Amino acid sequence: MSNLELIPLLMSMEGCATQEEMNGNVEATLKRGYTRLNEYLDTCSGAISIVGAGPSIRNTYHQLTGDVMCCNSALRFLLEVGIVPKYQMLWDAHQLVSTFAIPHPDITYLVAARCHPDVFAALEGCRIIVWYAGGDHNIAQFMQDKRIDEPMVNGGSAAVTRSLYLAYALGYRDMHVFGADSSYSDDGDTHVNGSVVPEKDMYVWVGNREGSRSFRTTPEWCAQIEEFKVIYQHFHNYCGATIEVHGEGMLPHVTRILERFKVQPTQPLEETNHVSH
Repeated sequence: MSNLELIPLLMSMEGCATQEEMNGNVEATLKRGYTRLNEYLDTCSGAISIVGAGPSIRNTYHQLTGDVMCCNSALRFLLEVGIVPKYQMLWDAHQLVSTFAIPHPDITYLVAARCHPDVFAALEGCRIIVWYAGGDHNIAQFMQDKRIDEPMVNGGSAAVTRSLYLAYALGYRDMHVFGADSSYSDDGDTHVNGSVVPEKDMYVWVGNREGSRSFRTTPEWCAQIEEFKVIYQHFHNYCGATIEVHGEGMLPHVTRILERFKVQPTQPLEETNHVSH
């Protein structure tokens, strides 16, 4: 790497669904009727394991602790190894998400209002709690116009980072993240059960000191890393919550770097900007 010039990575985010598509999905959710998140706020406590579908979950699933919230396709893997999570979180607006929705009588499904009607059809008869994703196009104005008095859950562009905010809203403060690799495995895998869409491919170098290394990854995972850097610091330093990331990959590597920059809650946020933007 000594003969190569490193170029800072700049990210520009764009939604994968149009405002019209999201509004149409939410309209269908309103027409269908649902159980809202309001009555479940701050009803839980203790530890929670948030499980993504990264390849490292093959080696770490036996370390899951507390209640389990899995994201999207991670549910299939957990059921295959005999683990029934308490929650499945689904939130993307694309119809493809319905293939991740596996009905089970012991699972509570945390489904975003923006999800395609096919997701709700796949889970007919199951326990579903609906929530609204903050930051979606015109969602704030949409909810105001419809007189929807419900919270919007933030958390960035990835299911794992949104799940951190959902877990916090439910009352959990001891958070453990599994299967959130944000990079290819050494064997070239992107997801524990394979990807359902073609993946982009790029290499990035993380860090500029001892312990820095390169990762094969995608633009979407790089965006997840940028968002997680802010979320991690905010949760640890200002929300009274802890996040421990398990496994291998780019996100666990970045977390180990962030561990060195944790500050006390009394320190101003400006002092952490060098690792938060």
